[in-house]
Amino acid sequence: MSEPIFFLSLREPRRPYLIPLSFLLLIGICSFATAKVSKGKPTLCNLTDVEAGGLSGDASSDIHALPDYSNAVYGLLRARQFRKLDCLADSVRSTKEAFPGGMWKIHAIYSGLARPPLHPTQEDWTTHIKLLQQWVSLRPHSITARIALAESFANYGADARGTGFSDTVSQSGWKLFSERTAKAKQVLEQASALPAKDPEWYFAMQTVALSQDWAPDARRELLEKAVKFEPAYYYYYREYAYSIQPKWGGEEGEVARFMQEAADQMGGDAGDGLYFRVASTIVCGCQSDQQLNLSWPRIQKGFAAVEKQNGPSPENWNQLAHLAVSFTDAVVADKMFARMGDQWSEDIWQDHSVIESAQRWAKQAAPYTARRQAAEASAEANLHTPEGQNYDAVFAEKIHTWLQPCLEAQTGGELGKFELLIKVGKEGMIEDFSGSGTSPVTPCLGNKIMEFRQGKQAVFPPPPQADYWMRFDMNFENSPSAALK
Repeated sequence: MSEPIFFLSLREPRRPYLIPLSFLLLIGICSFATAKVSKGKPTLCNLTDVEAGGLSGDASSDIHALPDYSNAVYGLLRARQFRKLDCLADSVRSTKEAFPGGMWKIHAIYSGLARPPLHPTQEDWTTHIKLLQQWVSLRPHSITARIALAESFANYGADARGTGFSDTVSQSGWKLFSERTAKAKQVLEQASALPAKDPEWYFAMQTVALSQDWAPDARRELLEKAVKFEPAYYYYYREYAYSIQPKWGGEEGEVARFMQEAADQMGGDAGDGLYFRVASTIVCGCQSDQQLNLSWPRIQKGFAAVEKQNGPSPENWNQLAHLAVSFTDAVVADKMFARMGDQWSEDIWQDHSVIESAQRWAKQAAPYTARRQAAEASAEANLHTPEGQNYDAVFAEKIHTWLQPCLEAQTGGELGKFELLIKVGKEGMIEDFSGSGTSPVTPCLGNKIMEFRQGKQAVFPPPPQADYWMRFDMNFENSPSAALK
């Protein structure tokens, strides 16, 4: 069965391809200055106090500041305040204004214009499209109006297609999806002739490219042009990374390679920040995350870089907490939940019961995870010393001796992999241990280790120092005989 659609289109399998050197060089030499972070009440564009109220939230402390901003923009559209909308968009676009946390305000404006709120009916969509068309008609030189109309057509098409698997979509659904996506492309092509330019134009065209299943080289060329126009608009990288996921036909690990190469070419805090930005929307907290092969340490480094550069933001705290849950890092998740308090994002967590469950898990697992991380760090440090490397050879040989009868007892099936951490006392006794993994041999091996520990036997030579942590990793092939070689 085909993959379900989560955003704007279905995709057929695509052939893998390499990221071109020209693109990597491009992002390497382009500046990656962030948008200008601002707070405070808007004073331009003759906005009334009521109109400005929803645009004045403080995203450094209020998780609702961004959705309130987008909702206020939608309110201006409903009131047919087209001149004020153009003024507001021109202002934040020209100054590259951003919220605390680094989210671009121009993108938030389009979020408020790209579809009717909540769960729109056919009547809602008809009214919404007519409003945008009226705006285009009355202000034909407005780049904002045309991009908003194009994104709305694209979303209107996705609405006709639905979110189910491709074989659940009716012929009429496919027809409407195709027609409305084609209208979105047509409007964007018309907008490209206007004197004013907007980074969102490229993002909107990327959506069209994904929906119409453009060839890989065409989508790659579009990304290169987008980055050349505005390298700091990280939404481009998100959309491109989304389009090369395995569920759309990309190779396993392709997203990770793209993200690493792009971030490395940018370098420094900007590159790390980009890695976090993309990961925060690509990682879904579902089984397909394992196919992405992303770097959890770099994600955390990127979050720190973003916060350092753009200031604190509950939006980013929610993103990192969600990522931490996906990567089963209870320590980081617990810290972010503590910072968040009641500032949780409905867009990220969907339902309060989901975040409550995640919070309970983090609170319970964080102490164990902290101890395990400390043990892993100590074992890693020991392996970087000459005496530690010598001791590791003896340690591993002993583990293999215990492991052999466990393997011989297996009658077939995949053996998986596991990680073992053992703290060796000064006399060579097992003081503590923990393990993780999916191998069926771990219960057998764990019982042996428990027997040695409870019997207080000196099963290892005395280590270089007391309370010496060592690590043993095993990744089996499909048969016990292969593992015993």
